[in-house]
Amino acid sequence: MNSRPFLSSSGGRIQPLGRRHPRVCLSKEARAILTASRCKKSNRFKSTIHNVWANIDESVKAIASSNHKSICQVQHELYMGQSLFRNKRLKLSAWNTFCWKKNQSVDKENAPSGKALLSELINEHRVEYHALSNDEKDSILKEYKEHKATKTNGVRISTKSKVNDVTQTLKVIENELNSLRCWTGAETIMYTMRGSTDLPLRGIAFTTEGVENFMESVMNVDNQEFVTKMEGFALRGICSAAKHHQQCCCNLRSKIRHLINNKLRKLLSNPKATMQWAHYWRNVVSRYQVVVEGWPDEIPFDNLSKAASGIAALENLKERWRSGETAWRQLDDEEFQELNDERNSKVGSGEVVEHRRRPRSDKGKK
Repeated sequence: MNSRPFLSSSGGRIQPLGRRHPRVCLSKEARAILTASRCKKSNRFKSTIHNVWANIDESVKAIASSNHKSICQVQHELYMGQSLFRNKRLKLSAWNTFCWKKNQSVDKENAPSGKALLSELINEHRVEYHALSNDEKDSILKEYKEHKATKTNGVRISTKSKVNDVTQTLKVIENELNSLRCWTGAETIMYTMRGSTDLPLRGIAFTTEGVENFMESVMNVDNQEFVTKMEGFALRGICSAAKHHQQCCCNLRSKIRHLINNKLRKLLSNPKATMQWAHYWRNVVSRYQVVVEGWPDEIPFDNLSKAASGIAALENLKERWRSGETAWRQLDDEEFQELNDERNSKVGSGEVVEHRRRPRSDKGKK
């Protein structure tokens, strides 16, 4: 690259004006190629980072096995965050403290700043600094230490580093728990969620192989729903979490009921048609000759207040009704008669129990 000097009228050199590059309008194909190139570079970067972490894990295992140390101890010694504190300079410089002392007595409004201040200190006070005795230098160092003790310094921790710390720590814990299970047969269930809104961390559920499906099959508790409730408890307290979860479920049930009734009325062109869960066969199927199709298997076909209490299940049901995956279907006479005969046989065998109104308390007394 060639540089060209420009001379002013007084004979001095001046900086030439920068060239303004014309704005380039890319075509659709060029933008697609550019986007693909960026995605490729991003994937390559992520792959490289993943390979580095894999190599670190292999090195940790090799160091632990060759030196008879635990993996946890080796990872603790290799933890990247400690370098922030190990590389910090702790010894004070006599020249730097002398410059600080001189800077305190300078008129800051009229004095130069930046590099000009440093050159002035070197030219004017260099002889004075070399004339100082060791006791005077120690006195300046002591004064600066007392001044520094009044200042608060901290290490800035980004949100990304917090998430990485949580992820790597949980990875170590999971490895230790799996090793403990192999050694002793102990089973573990562990849940982790954020306790502050400043941390964008999703809830994590970890179970060893022996109790992998314990919460869903035995306790009938969905892990994701359980972690969500715990996160709400940690963020807002038990009363607020329970109230917020209950309010969300009530709002979802109300929206689903509204969708069911609106679709039924639209199908029948009857503005008074409504869904009746307790008397679904008598007041809905028999009266209008319609049935619900596509109901999800994980939710019992019953009143929503009894059938579903989880936000995830209710959200799924709402989306199915909205997309048409679950919908009303009109029956012809043959289909209705076939379903009616099938129901009567189930009622006769006791497989289906019809809902009947409770008799009045004064029945037979008047």
